[in-house]
Amino acid sequence: MNDEYLFLFAQWGIFTTEQCRLILSKFGSFKTAWKQLTAEDIRQLNVRHEKSSRVLEIRERISFEQMMTLVRDLDIKIHYVDDEDYPMTLKNVESPPPFLFVRGKLPEFHKAIAVVGTRGNTDYGKNVTKRFTSDLVRHGFVIVSGLAIGIDSIAHRTALELNGTTVAVLGSGIDVITPFSNHRLAQEIIQSEGAILSAYPLGTPARKHHFPERNAIISGLCQGVLVTEGGCHSGALHTVKAAHEQGREVFAVPIDVNKYALSGTNRCIREGTAKLVENVEHILEEFKMKIKNMTQPIEFTHEERIVMEKLATGEKSMDDLVYATEFDVPKLSEIILHLQLKNAVVQQEYGYVIA
Repeated sequence: MNDEYLFLFAQWGIFTTEQCRLILSKFGSFKTAWKQLTAEDIRQLNVRHEKSSRVLEIRERISFEQMMTLVRDLDIKIHYVDDEDYPMTLKNVESPPPFLFVRGKLPEFHKAIAVVGTRGNTDYGKNVTKRFTSDLVRHGFVIVSGLAIGIDSIAHRTALELNGTTVAVLGSGIDVITPFSNHRLAQEIIQSEGAILSAYPLGTPARKHHFPERNAIISGLCQGVLVTEGGCHSGALHTVKAAHEQGREVFAVPIDVNKYALSGTNRCIREGTAKLVENVEHILEEFKMKIKNMTQPIEFTHEERIVMEKLATGEKSMDDLVYATEFDVPKLSEIILHLQLKNAVVQQEYGYVIA
């Protein structure tokens, strides 16, 4: 069901899934409902007065032609909760969103995990996110996150670098990429046969109260949630709460006890709301999945071998490696990134060491 009136109806953005079902049972189709729905019909659905007035106002002022031009230009699809193409994992949670606006290709979510965390990540958080995401991709997981700066972006980019599948869930309309700095990342996700999706009508700006709802969609799509780094008041903890309510597994990577501002993951572990994980094997054990051989020989490029030879004698800072290899900083950063993705090198407090 992807007809034009489905977009119009979803653009109201007011009705719950249950209310949509009641409307369909009365009118038979979204096309008929769009044309014939009255203020009295809306009142009978127990919609608040100010919202019911907005419904009729939107119907009067919406530009059908402009909306459908945007839909065609951005190749937007829409999925209604009772259609076959709506993700089954999300359909089975309590009160799923009635409509999903989608750009790109929705994957199967039977093997998907959310990787979430703080926007203000440390180097430690960046490294563990890359390591866990890389291993999850190698084990065939779809990576789901929220396209925010910080841990979300690192998870999406790592999946893309390994040719994995990743899905971004927005807290705004699907045509309003937030933050704008991640506009290119969103395009890369779409072009790599992943998807970005939103439950909000086109043109909807990101608002604070959207993000707990967005986080519940993230966890609802997945079998589990992994928090790699998060503060005590991090939005990632909203995802943990939603995951528990939905019966999902929750995992957390511990952090240095001295970093109190980022101790949200430790609190989850302490309170029993998340299971402590130190490697991907701990996650796979919970899902009773077979662990692939992660110790297979790693192939290095000539430049990577040079860096590995220098690290063989011990920890080296970036300045040490620049001096020892004669690579400039941008080139060396690129080489080290690839070595980290191969789990060959890790960053410590004063430099890099062989993993």
